[in-house]
Amino acid sequence: MRRYIANNPKNRTTTMTAISPHPDFPARSLPVDENGICDWLADATPGATLIYYRGHLGHDRMPSTKVLPEVLRRQVVDVATRIQQAAEAERVFLLQRRLGVDDFSYLAIKAAGRPRSSITRGDRR
Repeated sequence: MRRYIANNPKNRTTTMTAISPHPDFPARSLPVDENGICDWLADATPGATLIYYRGHLGHDRMPSTKVLPEVLRRQVVDVATRIQQAAEAERVFLLQRRLGVDDFSYLAIKAAGRPRSSITRGDRR
């Protein structure tokens, strides 16, 4: 079972089961899958942080770049879509941290309050 580290607003670290994002996580890696994101959205407290991808998301998810195997590329697209839906529903804030040339950590921070709309598993654009 993979684990992830969530940081709350009071700078305390809470370890939760699902992924293990760390600044040393290798580039072009997907530390969480779509189900892990849904679990995190349900369980995380406001202010908790999730690293959901490391690499260059806009580039790596395009089929024409061929930087990822097709199965992993499709998972990256699914994760990016789910996170974008959560952001549009005001459930998370999205940030990115530059680690190097074409290397970023993509973060979601759990928002406080009620989401604008619910996200359902089949609701994709």
